[in-house]
Amino acid sequence: MVLRGRLFGDLAARNPWWTGPEGLDADPHLLQLARAPFQRQPSALRSIQADQSNVYTLCGPRQVGKTTLLKQLAARLIREDGWDPRQVVYYPLDLVARPQQIVDLVLRVKAAYPAGQGRRWCFLLDEVSTLREWQRGIKYLRDNTDAADDCFVLTGSSALDIRRGGERLPGRRGAGSDLDKLLLPLSFPEYLQATRPGLAPPRRLALREFLAPEAAPLLHEGMLRLTELEHALEEYAEVGGFPVAVADFLRYGAVAASPLATVWDIVAGDVERWGRRRLEALRLLGRLARSLGAPLDWQSLAVDMSVSLPTAESYAQFIADAFLLLIVYFRELDGTVAPRKGKKLYAIDPLIVQLPQALEGSAVPDLPKLIENLVAVALFRACETDLIESFRLPQALCFWRTARHREIDFLAGPRPQQVPVEVKYQNRVGPQDRLTIRNALGRGIVLSRHDLDLSGTVRIIPTTVFLNLLRH
Repeated sequence: MVLRGRLFGDLAARNPWWTGPEGLDADPHLLQLARAPFQRQPSALRSIQADQSNVYTLCGPRQVGKTTLLKQLAARLIREDGWDPRQVVYYPLDLVARPQQIVDLVLRVKAAYPAGQGRRWCFLLDEVSTLREWQRGIKYLRDNTDAADDCFVLTGSSALDIRRGGERLPGRRGAGSDLDKLLLPLSFPEYLQATRPGLAPPRRLALREFLAPEAAPLLHEGMLRLTELEHALEEYAEVGGFPVAVADFLRYGAVAASPLATVWDIVAGDVERWGRRRLEALRLLGRLARSLGAPLDWQSLAVDMSVSLPTAESYAQFIADAFLLLIVYFRELDGTVAPRKGKKLYAIDPLIVQLPQALEGSAVPDLPKLIENLVAVALFRACETDLIESFRLPQALCFWRTARHREIDFLAGPRPQQVPVEVKYQNRVGPQDRLTIRNALGRGIVLSRHDLDLSGTVRIIPTTVFLNLLRH
């Protein structure tokens, strides 16, 4: 099999480590990471087991660091695990037009390096969601070639593309049970690690553990750093977790205009790729900013967007599939979705909420609403077992109303052990703020700004202490 010179040259340029481990230092993504003011080590990186013949999918918004993670994985395999550098292959699929080209790429690379015969390879294929029917190429390799023994790590920016592809690879993805990975902007604990590593707690808690007596020492310990944590949280509500924005803040003390422009390009690009218009997407984000944390229905969203009801719903779902928008529904206590009772829209990152102001000069939601948005995303990350599938319809996160129409912001966790969580980011939180949860559900959590009160069955906990301790 012939490996044509142009392809070989392209591959060699994209895999500088093929000349030896020292070539890793020349990789542009790893070089940029080394120069960055913080180093991110996502949990997805640690959990990929390339020594097994699995097909991993790594999903998340664009510009969140998926390509950098692939290069970090390459560095780990070569420097720490002793892999032959030529058997770690990176290639971006936005340069590929047909699934057959994936097959040709893999087979030609393996044929060009006979020393690798009989040993496992790791193929890092970037932005698979840009290639229609990508799964056909992977399926052929797994069914008909010795690449069935290799590890593939595929990245994508659309849950819809990845879902469609994964459904057509039954039994071909390997024996692992955790093959889908999600990379999102930095969470609040990750932001603290980047900006204030000394504030990390000794351990973190699952959501239900906050109701246990054993949580008290950690909560009291967190109160000793409350002022620092509160300042960091309100800063995070403005900076967000996109790596480029965090790097800007660490370097210059503020987020420049370019990260906001980048985030808008992400939203607009994903919408236009599906044949939609950026103007309607901006109108949707404008409604998101105006009604953040308040239930809405698709009809009212359609009116704001000047489109039909099905079109408005499809925009929200497409942006959710791009991992940028979280849709939280009303559910009955038995888990039944009640779509007519409304849904809430939350942004996966604070910069998304700022786009209407940056582009149109409209108002940014007030701080308590932004904090509620952060809590929604944190609970989603902590409680959902299948993050990739759940942006459109979370299974372990919803909101609820009592028989007297008093709303509880969130019910989080698996049914029937859901934990009610109410966000009251205000200067004083007292017994009256506990009543709705206590009377309707017996126990739960009220998230305050400053107050800690662990007496009774409804605990009052400062939001920033809670978010720092919550285990994802």
